Amino acid sequence: MNPFRQEGFRKLFHALSAGYALLYFLAGRTATVWILGAGVLAAAIVEAVRLRNPALNQRLIARFGGIHREKEIDRPSGIFWTLAGCFATALFVPAPDIVLAAMLYLTIGDGLAGFVGRTWGRLRVGGKSVEGSLACFLGCWAVGTLVLAPSFGRPEALWGAMLATILEALDIPPDDNFTLPLFSGLGLWMLRIF
Repeated sequence: MNPFRQEGFRKLFHALSAGYALLYFLAGRTATVWILGAGVLAAAIVEAVRLRNPALNQRLIARFGGIHREKEIDRPSGIFWTLAGCFATALFVPAPDIVLAAMLYLTIGDGLAGFVGRTWGRLRVGGKSVEGSLACFLGCWAVGTLVLAPSFGRPEALWGAMLATILEALDIPPDDNFTLPLFSGLGLWMLRIF
């Protein structure tokens, strides 16, 4: 599969994480924490079994048609970290608009960063591209402008986009799918209360 198509499929699958934000929006914090918590537990069990069973691991990697990263062959997948990051964000960030923005930073900002960076990125800083980071920033700024209340006249949309872009670029362990929504959500919450 060509890299453009592979990254497109990966980002399309990654976009399903917008469902976590939709769940939060429709069902509220308590239900989302319980549902995503159960999902994290189930995903952790699947990952543990997959990583301890090479034959099963190979079947699952082959079944999902190359949407995995090489590092995910012998480590927990981005699916697990995305679910865990959205769960932790819903659990620890008390402001609903910030939770939604942080989850959508992951879906939109991180998705754009990976797609643009791998497809058109030429200028590299470390392992990331400037083009991907710019796409992340613009996507997160748009999310913040639409989701954070009030959307205009406050610096939260700009600060949130900058924070999410920095977190995506730094790729802080264990995985940016976990740290990006959680730390951007906590950072925005701290900005708001101080």
